[in-house]
Amino acid sequence: MKKLLLAGAASLALTGAAAAADLTYEAPPAVAPAPVISSSVFNWSGFYAGVHGGWGWTTADVDSFGDVDGDGFLVGVQGGYNWQMDQFVFGLETDFSYADISGSEAGFDGDLNWLGTTTGRIGYAMDNVLVYAKGGVAYGEGEADSGVADESNWHVGWTAGAGLEYGFTQNVTGRLEYSYVDLGSENYLGTDVDFTTHIVKAGLNFKF
Repeated sequence: MKKLLLAGAASLALTGAAAAADLTYEAPPAVAPAPVISSSVFNWSGFYAGVHGGWGWTTADVDSFGDVDGDGFLVGVQGGYNWQMDQFVFGLETDFSYADISGSEAGFDGDLNWLGTTTGRIGYAMDNVLVYAKGGVAYGEGEADSGVADESNWHVGWTAGAGLEYGFTQNVTGRLEYSYVDLGSENYLGTDVDFTTHIVKAGLNFKF
């Protein structure tokens, strides 16, 4: 009887060992790392201010005389605010420039001394690159000199243009822009003079 019990115990022990040998360890599956969300997407929203400089080509259309063409430089400041909705950017901007844009024809001089605009902007952002169009009101001071007398007047007209702006950092952007400006007609020395100007300028903005 004792031998039978010993044999049964030995059999159970061997069976348990064999079952344990059949069990293999399986490591848990590897967990893929969570995707990294980039924090470098450029945000165009907010206030900004900056400086600009450029070159203008103007035509003073003088009644009973003809066109007086001229060119020259301009420098100035600008400021505004942008709202960004997904990839679309909407904004308002005002700029003001000192200009030395002048021309002369047959003793008649036509000059543009100051120029400002207040415009709305709409653009499409591709991260830190913004392509935009603009349009609004323009105002400036013109001057006419007949060689005998000269007169200055303020004009109010309109402007339209387009540009490309690049974000160097989240707080500093640079731009290249073209504008067409029609200041309308004012009376100088008894005749009407209409100033129209093409402007190309570069600018630097600081967001805050």
